Amino acid sequence: MAWAYDTYVFDFYGTLADIRTDEEDPRVWEAFCWELRLRGMDWTPERLKAQYLRLCEENLAEKEAELQKRGLSGPAEADIRQVFLALGKAGGKALSHGEADGVARLFRALTLKKLRLFEGADALLAALGKGRRQVILLTNAQSAFTVPELEYLGIGRRFHQIIISGDHGVRKPSPAFFDLLTAAGVDKRRALMIGNDDACDCHGAAQWGMDSLYIRTEQSPPLSGPLPGNCRPIGSLSAVR
Repeated sequence: MAWAYDTYVFDFYGTLADIRTDEEDPRVWEAFCWELRLRGMDWTPERLKAQYLRLCEENLAEKEAELQKRGLSGPAEADIRQVFLALGKAGGKALSHGEADGVARLFRALTLKKLRLFEGADALLAALGKGRRQVILLTNAQSAFTVPELEYLGIGRRFHQIIISGDHGVRKPSPAFFDLLTAAGVDKRRALMIGNDDACDCHGAAQWGMDSLYIRTEQSPPLSGPLPGNCRPIGSLSAVR
C-alpha cells in the first residue's frame, strides 16, 4: 500500500474509539461518594457533584485566563488532575498527584458505559507504524482518563507521540494546540489529520495548514458547514491513505 504522507495525526474518541459515558446517573455519584468517604473525604452525593462541576468551571476559567495572558487563542482546556486535587482538599484530604490520578480513574470507571476500538483501527495504526512514518495522537482529552484507556485498548504503543489537550490548557481547534505538532517535528505540508469532528479536526487542521480526512461516526457533532477544501470525507478507517 502506498501512503501519501509522512505523518498521520489522529483524533481518539469518536475516531479510533467508540466511547459512551454518563456523568448524570445518580448511582455514579452515590458510588463515587462512598469510595471517597472510605478514603477519608467528607461528602454527600449531591454536594460532591455540585463541587466537582464548580471546580471544573473554575479550572477552565483559570486556563482561559492563562491563554489570554500569553496572547493565545482558545478554546482552553481544563486539567482534570487539578480538579481532583482540589476536590480532595475541599473534602478534607490532601491528595498526591498519584492519588488524584487514582481518583480520576475511579470516576471514569464509574461513568464508563462503553469503550471499544472501531473496526480496523489497530490494524491501520500498525500498518502506518511500519517504515519511517510518524503516527501521532492529537486529542481533546485528559491524560488521567486517556492514557489508561489507550493501554486498555492495546494501542498506546502504536503512537510515536501522544499530545493531550488537558496537559496543555488548550484544545482543538486552537492553532496554539496544533502548534505543538511543530515541537513534535511535524512538517505540516507532509502531514494528515484524521478526525470525526469537522470543526475541531478538519477546520482546525486547515487553519494550521494541514490536510485532513473527515470520518463521520455516531459521536460526530453536526457539521459546522462545508468541509475545508483540503479535507476529504471517508466512509471508514480502511480508506485512510
